[in-house]
Amino acid sequence: MVIVKGLIPVRDNLRESAVALAQELAQQARDEQGCLSYEVYVKADAPRVIMLWQQWTDLDALERHFDSEHLDDFLDRIPDMIDGEVHSLRFDVTEDGEEPPAGPAPSALADGTVLH
Repeated sequence: MVIVKGLIPVRDNLRESAVALAQELAQQARDEQGCLSYEVYVKADAPRVIMLWQQWTDLDALERHFDSEHLDDFLDRIPDMIDGEVHSLRFDVTEDGEEPPAGPAPSALADGTVLH
């Protein structure tokens, strides 16, 4: 499984429009093959930050999402609403005993967290 977390800081006066746009994207993405979950949140401690939380069956499903027309539409419409730096993290999740996906070697943080 692949999990993606995106943080999008938006202009205060455009937050409602940005949230609506993100919810539209999420609704369309949920119909894609391989989408397990696609959620939109507003951070309680930073209400101008929208968080997108996505779960995909595998990297192929996520890459198909990257090629979708509705993501292209979102990426065309959101830039004027952004106020700050957008952050995105991807996590490759494996079950116990399952082989990790091929690619760069994972990095371990001091607290024991492993980044893939």
